[in-house]
Amino acid sequence: MRVLASNPSHDRTPFSLCLWLATLVLAAGPAVRALEPTTPLANLNRQGWVMENGLPQNTVHAMAQTADGFLWLGTEVGLVRFDGVNFATFDEHSKPALPSGDIRCLLAAKDGSLWIGTSDGLARMKGGAVTVFTKTDNLPGNEIRSLRVDSSDALIVTTDQGAVGIRETGPVTAIFDIPESPLPALQSTFSVVLSDGSQVQGTASALTLSQAGKNTDWHAGRELPGTRVQALYADREGSLWIGTNGGLVRYAGGKLEKFPVTDPLASASVLSILEDQEGNLWMGTEASGLQILRDSRFRTIAAHEGLSSDSVSTVVEDQTGRLWVGTTNSGLNVMPLTGTRPGDAAIARFKGALLSQVILSLAAAPNGDIWVGTPDGLNRIRGSAVNAYTSFDGLPDDFIRSLLVDTDGSVWVGTRHGLAHMMFAAGGPTQAHIETYTQANGLGSDLVGAMTRDGNQDLWVATLNGLSRLHQDGQGVKITNYTTANGLSSNVVTTLLVRANGALLIGTQDHGWNEWDGGRFSPVTGDGLKGTTIRAILDDGRGHLWFATANGIARCDCTSAMGPMEGTGCKHWMEFATADGLRSRETAVNSHPSAWKSADGLLWFATPKGLVEVDPAHFPVNTVPPPVAVERFAVDDADQALNGANLRIPAGHNHFQIEYAALSFVAPQKVRYRYKLEGFDHNWTDAGPRRTAYYTNIPPGHYTFRVQAANNDGVWNEAGSSLAFELRPHFYQTIWFYALLVLALVGLVLLALRLRLLRAEREFRAVLGERNRIAREIHDTLAQGYVGISVQLEVLGELLKQKKVDAATEHLDTTRGFVREGLADARQSIWALRSQDAGEITLPVRMRRLTEQAGGHGLAAHFSVHGAFRPLPPGTESEILRVAQEALHNVKKHAGAKTVNVQLEYLPEEIAVEVRDDGRGFEVDGRWEPPAGHFGLKGMMERAEGIGGALEVLSALGAGVAVRLRAPAPRGAAREEKEQV
Repeated sequence: MRVLASNPSHDRTPFSLCLWLATLVLAAGPAVRALEPTTPLANLNRQGWVMENGLPQNTVHAMAQTADGFLWLGTEVGLVRFDGVNFATFDEHSKPALPSGDIRCLLAAKDGSLWIGTSDGLARMKGGAVTVFTKTDNLPGNEIRSLRVDSSDALIVTTDQGAVGIRETGPVTAIFDIPESPLPALQSTFSVVLSDGSQVQGTASALTLSQAGKNTDWHAGRELPGTRVQALYADREGSLWIGTNGGLVRYAGGKLEKFPVTDPLASASVLSILEDQEGNLWMGTEASGLQILRDSRFRTIAAHEGLSSDSVSTVVEDQTGRLWVGTTNSGLNVMPLTGTRPGDAAIARFKGALLSQVILSLAAAPNGDIWVGTPDGLNRIRGSAVNAYTSFDGLPDDFIRSLLVDTDGSVWVGTRHGLAHMMFAAGGPTQAHIETYTQANGLGSDLVGAMTRDGNQDLWVATLNGLSRLHQDGQGVKITNYTTANGLSSNVVTTLLVRANGALLIGTQDHGWNEWDGGRFSPVTGDGLKGTTIRAILDDGRGHLWFATANGIARCDCTSAMGPMEGTGCKHWMEFATADGLRSRETAVNSHPSAWKSADGLLWFATPKGLVEVDPAHFPVNTVPPPVAVERFAVDDADQALNGANLRIPAGHNHFQIEYAALSFVAPQKVRYRYKLEGFDHNWTDAGPRRTAYYTNIPPGHYTFRVQAANNDGVWNEAGSSLAFELRPHFYQTIWFYALLVLALVGLVLLALRLRLLRAEREFRAVLGERNRIAREIHDTLAQGYVGISVQLEVLGELLKQKKVDAATEHLDTTRGFVREGLADARQSIWALRSQDAGEITLPVRMRRLTEQAGGHGLAAHFSVHGAFRPLPPGTESEILRVAQEALHNVKKHAGAKTVNVQLEYLPEEIAVEVRDDGRGFEVDGRWEPPAGHFGLKGMMERAEGIGGALEVLSALGAGVAVRLRAPAPRGAAREEKEQV
């Protein structure tokens, strides 16, 4: 379909002649219908948006819908994107920016891009990015007048200075010249082809319809309203829509139809028209903003159309095809339906005298009688005669809640105090024999509501305490009561319906509805059913059940058409309210019947805001899954670009906000959403109508946000939309950090093991050194002493054999001396072992004691201390003490000295010990080494090296020996070692 239009009345300059063209790209999916051509314009559902509703300007010159579902509007203050709820404006100051905010024309391309003609250049928007073309890019001029696509899918751009073609081949955009064609005349020109092949052509002043070889002319100001045609559109159902500066007109079914004068579209200046993917019709106007026409699902007949009151309580059809409508305060109405479209004929108010103008119940008899229940009694209408029946005539109560006319002409009457059966004798139409059933004789409750007969001719009676079944046999009426103990979902039964397959449907208060299949009750469950109050149920005979509920009118698909007693199989529950065209969500309460299916298949529902008509044969259902788009992604309130392939969020961000929208314009407020953050959520989150998702403190990782939406009729777009992003981790949250942590832990374990091994080695070396020392001492002292003792004992034995007593006594004394020396050596070794633990005794004190013990037996021992005392590490002091001990031992054993001097000197960074004697001495040449087989001096050298010191031996033959030990002893060494321990 091609629509060409120009509108000189809105030109900014004499040369800015703009051709209006809207190209609609349909989304993949099932074919959808346009507006029903037979629906009167007055019954279409209209909605409008102006500046007070968020539209940036009330003048809408151009419209287009892109493949992603967004509706785009061209205004004088910018390009406007509409998602059904919110408007977003793009101009020369926005991001992305357009060459100008003065939008002249729009075109939606097949590849999903949007071409935007402005007063200062051409723009192409795709994927959130804008590419601008101007004269510097070889356009003839910057003022864009029209956009269209030719037969080769090339874009033809007409400017104020000429026309060019644009063709895209891959990433290359080529602009080429086209043969010049004369600019249109100053008058607007139109050309459109209807679905039946008819063609409409014309100018702003007149249009010509060419149909079946016949031409029909329509002139502005005569057949058409206003003085100028401004827009022309043919929808998918073949209706032609004509926008003028004086209103909108539809041509369908061979006639032109105008809107009622009370409708804003009857006089609005319509500049542009567009049909969207769901079949809605959009109008851009000059001063009335944006308007939409939707197919009307419900027609409401109210007081302004002839009813005596909007508050309708009950409805029933009689045998002649008339509809009787009762109200809650204004009596009874009659609507003749035969031979006319229901509701089109005049509505007459019943003029007869009724007991009350409050109608509670109605029933139509096969003989044409109409029974009317009121709070003050029962009326029967026969022709022009009205009879009255009250408790004075035998009824249990005057408050008539429900009525049922039996096949034999008798009437069952439900009241607050029991059920009455009125039977009339032949020839006595006004006299009735009344039998009453109450709780006293078996009825479930005295408060009686809806009634119906099933295929077995059993009477089912709804009561306040369950359901009662009256079965007539040869012995009389048998009453059986059913409650929740028998499987009902509630004891408060509100409505009854026997289906063609024999199943009995039971509506309850606050607990949905149930089915009786002849043997048991089955509560019907599913979406929208649990906890619902059902006030009336109708079967349209087309596979659907209809319900009057406490939340409006509802419908479900019923799949039990295979035969009787197979269950309802209620699926796809849909609820309808004000967004679907109802004037109110309320339906009639405590009246019977409050809904009716007429003989022509129409359904009628009583509501406090009028009588609602539903045509199941022409009931539009939205089968188009709504496109879903992510509109905004904010991290800590900072917007992120949505067109990036790799969206990476730096570490440290906590708050994530994702806004999304489903592009369904039939009833945006009824769209439902569900979303899931893959990588974080395990299940889908049912968001209802909420269009924003929030996440806080999610861990670092790769995530994909997915959102799905269902349209107003519950059709889900399961493909939905998605947004992938990565939240970068801190270094301490990366796998490298954990790897380093593991390596550090392993290193610490190995270090601990190494330190323990070193400690064990040190302990082993200490033990080994001590064993070596003991071995050396035993070798050098004890063993030699024991050998001497052994020799002396052998000599003593020989002397005793020779009876040389004096010599034996001398050797015995020598042997005793060896024994004493051996004991002293043993004590010395034991003392050396115990000297490791000196408690709190300082090194000078221990050295003094050691020196004093060495004196005696002709050896004078002297001890002196130089320098300021300071404590040393216990290990250092012990080694120094042992070196001094060994030196003193050697003096006593080998030196033959008379005097020994021990000097302890505390230097600034060292400690020095010198043991000097005046004994026989020995020669030391060069670097002195201990003689082979002598372990005492070697042990002293090893101890010195163990504490980082050096042992020096100075001696000369006959000049004694000086043993000097120097070891490092920095200040604070003892404290540091103690802290480490």
